Amino acid sequence: MNTKRKVLDTQFPVSRREFLKTGAWAAGALTLGGSATPGFAQSREGLDAPVNPTADAMILIWLPGGVSQADTWDPKEHTPFEPGMKGSRMLSTFPKIPTSADGIFLSEGLEHIAKVMHKGTILRTLTSDTKFGAIHLKAQHYLMTGYEFPAGVQVPSMGAMVARSLGRRDPNVPAYIDIGRDIDTSNEEFLFISQYQGPGFLGIKYAPFMIPDPDKGLPTLKAVAGMTPERLDRRQKFFEAISGLSSAEIRESGKVKDYLQVVEGARAMMDSPVKKAFNLAEEKPETIQAYDVGHRFGLGCLLARRLVEAGARFIEVEYQYAPFKGFDTHEDGHTRMVGMKQAIDRPIGNLIRELDERGLLERTLVVIATEFGRTVADQPAAGQEKLGFDESQTGESLIIENERLYGHHGHFSSASSMLFFGGGFKEGFVYGKTAARHPMLPIEKPVRLIDVYATIYKALGIPADTYYVVEDRPFYVTNNGKGKPIEDLLA
Repeated sequence: MNTKRKVLDTQFPVSRREFLKTGAWAAGALTLGGSATPGFAQSREGLDAPVNPTADAMILIWLPGGVSQADTWDPKEHTPFEPGMKGSRMLSTFPKIPTSADGIFLSEGLEHIAKVMHKGTILRTLTSDTKFGAIHLKAQHYLMTGYEFPAGVQVPSMGAMVARSLGRRDPNVPAYIDIGRDIDTSNEEFLFISQYQGPGFLGIKYAPFMIPDPDKGLPTLKAVAGMTPERLDRRQKFFEAISGLSSAEIRESGKVKDYLQVVEGARAMMDSPVKKAFNLAEEKPETIQAYDVGHRFGLGCLLARRLVEAGARFIEVEYQYAPFKGFDTHEDGHTRMVGMKQAIDRPIGNLIRELDERGLLERTLVVIATEFGRTVADQPAAGQEKLGFDESQTGESLIIENERLYGHHGHFSSASSMLFFGGGFKEGFVYGKTAARHPMLPIEKPVRLIDVYATIYKALGIPADTYYVVEDRPFYVTNNGKGKPIEDLLA
């Protein structure tokens, strides 16, 4: 198979529909081929040496849409709105606030996270040579898998790779759990998102256990009305008997075996004590109130804490992506960021605090990520950038005539931030520095995503050159097995 596939040209705009058609074609073609077997790379600069993990579990806080780093994790000089101000003057639209870590500041509206910053590390110079333009989904594919789309195979997400490499912490708890994303097979974008946040070529055994609404997590493990456990078991045995009547080729298929194993695992979970973890009603009312921000994301963070306690390996809590909604701010950037911060600050702050109070944070890595940063747009009509991105814009030609234009509306792949708590990462630490004015490019210690992946995998005990075989060739957990851990991030 020729792996040199043409990458979508990001120097010119590509429509969302054209991109999704390409993604659907590639995914459909690749799903049919290849089987996965484990393997470990031969010596590659010593990276295949055994790794002693500093984390047993990971929670990925996924905030897609492109979070404005200057208004959250990497604040600059506060520049209040003035009618007719130049875009070059608009740096941070919120004041800085001090945190519990000496010398580290966040943006106003993140007070709860600020209180636990002495437990975390901020990486402020995550950068990419690829400018993803207007296509969020391509940037999200890259962040969630470590590979650009198309990659030649259907790439497993980080959660699936962790599940495959480490297995379950508890035999009754799925290794990979996704909280907060709707399952909608009628939506092209949701279908593609499910592909790059799914198991890829690893197969259904490593697909995420989906919990769209954390407040309704328990019903997903309950039988339908009138279905007793005995009746359910009879149906399962009948299903297995029917499957046994198929041809030997089908019966012995790895995919069929994997599917039957998933069914058996789901059935076992229904009788397992872990089911209690999904029952948020067991929590004290004041705890639920502390997490409940009127959006499923808040209770998703509470459920993540409960699932780590129950033995989960990898949990993703996401603020579900929707074009031009959430963090995808193309207008009213400042006003919308006020609301977005209210939705994430208290839940994330409480999650870190409670993990620490329960003695879980030391061995649980919490990562907060988005697909790219934001900068000043280059057009008076925010969101109408000529190329879909504004990597080199200074804002000199933009006049901010009204408050709808006040905010960071341009896509910015050249710099974004990522946060790490627990799991062997340093505490109260900032890595990298970006320019104080537009374009806010990295000026100290730029970091590549491949090396961030290697650092996360090292914390979890996975060598960066671990690979799995698909279509008779190795596929590495970091691109070509060449990721190098950023030792300065680790304690």
